[in-house]
Amino acid sequence: MATQGGKQEVARRKRSRRWPWVLLGILLILVLLVALAPVYLSSDGFRRMIQAKISESTGGTADIGDLSVGWRKGVRISDFSFREQNGWAAVSIDGIDVQPHLASLLGGTVSLGKTVIDRPAVEIDLRKRPAPAPAPAGSSETSAPPTAGLAMLGDITINDASIHVTDTAGKAVRIAQLNSTLNLRLPGQPSRFEAKMAVGEAEDAATVRAEGTVTPTKAGGWTFKGTTGDVVIEVNDLDLESLAPIFELAGVELQAQGRLSADITTAVQDGELETLRAAVAGQNVDITGALLKGDRVQTSKLAVDARLMRDGQTVKVEQLDAHTDWANVTAAGAVPLTAKSLTDLLKSDASYNLKGNFDCNLPALLSQMPATFGLKEGMQITGGQARGDIKTTTEGGRAIVLAQTKITGLAGTVDGKPLALSEPVAANLRLSADDKTARLDAMDLSAAFAQVTAKGDFNDITYDGRVDLAKFQSELGQFADLGPYRMTGQVTSKGQVAIQEERIGATGTASLRQLVLTGADGNSVSEPAADVAFAFDLDQAKQALAVTRLDAQGSFGAIAVKEASIPLDKTSSVPMNASVSARNVDLQKITPYAVLFASLPQNLSLQGLAESTLTVTGQEGAYRIRTENTRIQNFVLSTPGKKPFAEKQVTAVFDALMNPEAKTFDVETFTLNSGQIKIDFGQIKQARQGDRIQVQGTVQGECDWAAVGQLASPFLPEGLEMSGRRQVALNFASNYPANDPNGLLANLDGSAKVGFDSASYKGLNIGATDVQVNVEKGLMKIEPFSTTVNNGQLNFAGQADFKEKDPMLRTAAPLVLAKGIELNREMTGTLLQYVNPLFANVTGLSGIANFECQSLVIPLAAGLERKAEVAGTISADNVLVEASGLLDEIFKATGQSLRGQRLTIRPTNLSLQNGIVRYDNMQIDVGDNPLSFGGAIGLDQSLDMTVTLPWTFKGRTARVDKEGQAGQRIGVPLTGTIGSPKLDLKKFLQEQLFRGLGDLF
Repeated sequence: MATQGGKQEVARRKRSRRWPWVLLGILLILVLLVALAPVYLSSDGFRRMIQAKISESTGGTADIGDLSVGWRKGVRISDFSFREQNGWAAVSIDGIDVQPHLASLLGGTVSLGKTVIDRPAVEIDLRKRPAPAPAPAGSSETSAPPTAGLAMLGDITINDASIHVTDTAGKAVRIAQLNSTLNLRLPGQPSRFEAKMAVGEAEDAATVRAEGTVTPTKAGGWTFKGTTGDVVIEVNDLDLESLAPIFELAGVELQAQGRLSADITTAVQDGELETLRAAVAGQNVDITGALLKGDRVQTSKLAVDARLMRDGQTVKVEQLDAHTDWANVTAAGAVPLTAKSLTDLLKSDASYNLKGNFDCNLPALLSQMPATFGLKEGMQITGGQARGDIKTTTEGGRAIVLAQTKITGLAGTVDGKPLALSEPVAANLRLSADDKTARLDAMDLSAAFAQVTAKGDFNDITYDGRVDLAKFQSELGQFADLGPYRMTGQVTSKGQVAIQEERIGATGTASLRQLVLTGADGNSVSEPAADVAFAFDLDQAKQALAVTRLDAQGSFGAIAVKEASIPLDKTSSVPMNASVSARNVDLQKITPYAVLFASLPQNLSLQGLAESTLTVTGQEGAYRIRTENTRIQNFVLSTPGKKPFAEKQVTAVFDALMNPEAKTFDVETFTLNSGQIKIDFGQIKQARQGDRIQVQGTVQGECDWAAVGQLASPFLPEGLEMSGRRQVALNFASNYPANDPNGLLANLDGSAKVGFDSASYKGLNIGATDVQVNVEKGLMKIEPFSTTVNNGQLNFAGQADFKEKDPMLRTAAPLVLAKGIELNREMTGTLLQYVNPLFANVTGLSGIANFECQSLVIPLAAGLERKAEVAGTISADNVLVEASGLLDEIFKATGQSLRGQRLTIRPTNLSLQNGIVRYDNMQIDVGDNPLSFGGAIGLDQSLDMTVTLPWTFKGRTARVDKEGQAGQRIGVPLTGTIGSPKLDLKKFLQEQLFRGLGDLF
């Protein structure tokens, strides 16, 4: 046992002596690997692997001529090149030398140390660049913090670089002789840069130089805040047009022409401007593009000279001069450094002074930059000059700002209409402040059409203004275009304005005197006096208007708004909440306004007193409008010669949700209650879904047709009277394309039932009638119905296709439209005189008529009367005519009398097309004598007819049913008009009689 234990101890001592040699061997192997690493990294195999990795990761083709790595000489790359797979970008570099910091590598970080890049050349052809692939939804690019990446860089030197860029239009720019040095350090340490280059072709190249030192704070990193440094930029005779490829490459939508030189030196201390010296000169500068939103800046000369210096809390403006073709600006003096607004500027306790002036050619400026200055479309300024000056100083411990501006000779056009100022517009302003208060000492604004004065501290500025409406419209009316209306009168206003941080409040009164509005037809309306009292507060931060009070009182009545909040744009978080009340509104006083603006008939008369309370609430573009207390007392509507419509009281309830921007509305409740007309239930809804609009509605109620006729009498055909009390039900719906103006009717579905007990119109006395109307997908059908008319029968059924551009009501099939209808004198002026001129101007008429209709087409739109069409057969029996001018003339020529003669109109085919009634032969039996008419009668009352008399050329008289036995009858032309037919019957008969005698002998 002792021997075995001894052997184990010897073995342990041998193993312990071998471990140091093993560790030494491993260390020697590691040292050998490190020593031989540059050999591997410099090998062709490693070089080819690097080329393959670059090509694989970029999709392009990379090539490295030689790669050499050494612990002492660093990394050397020779003849490097890269070409993008589509060929739009290529890079070649003669050599890259990098001297990395080995100590940083041992510390686990990468620092490139000193890097030299020799003769890099970049070729970019944007014509070959493929369109960028759209980014996946929800994806976002992340980048490493700037400091982490910049820590890898050290000193970088670029020698004799060149860049050649060609844009999609084929224009190219070359940047050559680019030499730069960048000494980049971590925040808290100064970093330096210097670069020189030539831009453009060799014979016309501009030189650009930039150099500077920047030291950002260690805590803030690479941000401007807290940064200290200085920068110098020099540009000599740069051709701006040559930069087009650079702009396109950078994604800047800008086009520029002209030449520019600049020399700018600036210094920054702790993120604030310390000094600025800039001299900029340009010739034939022309800049435009989508970046300027359609505006264009052009000037043949550009000169800017600026010298600014910071002195404590004051910026001294040693010189500021800017000159272009259309504007000159100069300024000099000192202003506080901390001022961020006019109020801050006035409250600054630093002594300062600033003087400046400007002179601007308005047509040249506004024609180039209409979008910047908010000119509306169709406006063109052709004349005008704006001049002014500003002066700031300190007097008695108060800061003073004096400014004056004058606009002279302003002229132009708006939508082709002239715009001109007969006198200059002048404004003078004096502001003052100390460390406690700011004050508007005086403000005067004067023009030919207005004068405004104001003064006071900013918490209580009093103002007084006057506007002459006639002069305002004649000179600046295009900014408040009233169309064909002209206005005269005076508006005055007085009040107080309080200006605070992001809030403006105003209280005051406005008075309107001797307002007269006149239309193009000479019709006018006048308001002798109207007064408005108001109080409101504008919250600029919330973009909302709070109306404490708005009371308007005129001869027509009173309107009031109280405690209302109104959002001014979509971003406002303040909901809409307004209550508008109207009291004692005299309908008789507002009728002239409705006649002038709403084209109501001038002979229409309204009476009554209206009261209403309307509330408007909502947010984000959706509003609810509601009234539960609208009534009219002693309402009367009348027109001369007609029975007036009168109601002791009319009440209405209305509740609707509307979104004007989305073009949706929902009338949830609408009821109307009066003694004769009631709407018990009314709902209408419109919603937009994508590119389609859906509308649906229901109306149920009850009406007395006699009252409806009285109420709508100004708009109904004269002479139409109806009676009867009926229930009314209407249902409709439509889903149509939003861009189709006729889509509502073209896609309409609905139904309605209309009925009345009796109606009369121009001699037609209609009995009880009920009509069912159905509409399906724009096709309206009037279901067949029959009723009594003048003790006869009227039958009708028809349809209209609203998909047509001009919808027409058409009969669906031939029908007996009228059967056994009694004729009367009242029917002649509107119907029968267009059937035959003998019915014109009769003193009495009776008989029985029938009309079988083959087809009937009635235009449903106004102004299309000539498109009406009728084809059918008319006949009449036992017709008794009294004092027909045309028949009397025919029969008096032969000594016969029409008195007591009974007429029969034989069945005659007639047609109406293009405003003309035609038939070939309408035989009218006057007793036993046949009288025939043929030709055309125009709806304009023109005549082109032939009357065939009951006498022959041989002097014989034709008899009914024996016309052929008498021989050829005499035909006489009938021309003129229905009211004044031309028929020289006496002379014609004499000539034909002599002709007949000659034939006999």
